[in-house]
Amino acid sequence: MPPETPVTVVLADDHPAFRAGIRDALEKGGQVAVVGEAADGTEALKVVRRLRPDVLLLDMNMPETSGPEVAAALQDDPEAPRILALSAYNDSAYIHGLLDAGAAGYITKDQHPTAVREAVLAVHRGEGRWFVPIPRKPETLSPLTGREHEVLVLMARGLDNAAIGERLRIAENTVRNHLAAVYAKLDVGSAREAVSW
Repeated sequence: MPPETPVTVVLADDHPAFRAGIRDALEKGGQVAVVGEAADGTEALKVVRRLRPDVLLLDMNMPETSGPEVAAALQDDPEAPRILALSAYNDSAYIHGLLDAGAAGYITKDQHPTAVREAVLAVHRGEGRWFVPIPRKPETLSPLTGREHEVLVLMARGLDNAAIGERLRIAENTVRNHLAAVYAKLDVGSAREAVSW
């Protein structure tokens, strides 16, 4: 069922023609409204902080400030949008670096524009991490799901369950369930042990 109000998006990419095409695809059907655009990373930060969109669709290779630098700059902002990284590359280290920098999802530019719109909606709903198929990190295979990892990272930053729930837009009880799963999968008995892992 479509949301009652459109998901607001800021679109950051340094190619005007690409932005225009993606904008048209995103706004088709009325579920998404592109409220702002940026042609470089520095401008993207300004536009996001001024407009406070639900989702930032962020190209990774831009002038001034790169996509990963933008994601890192927004990581500790409690009002930051969910970030859907957009890239020409499907490289394991690159993808995991972006996810670790706070991106909620990752999609490549060769995907159909309809898939980009679906990814924006899924990221807004908090449906895990979208989604080129994300290769596993070869050096450390984590037993945690993307959402469990997000909860653990926020706990490591000192957020309590209520704050984690608010940040991830999930119920506090759901946060507790995720943490219980984290402790079980890592075979630890405390938050400190989980964070150390």
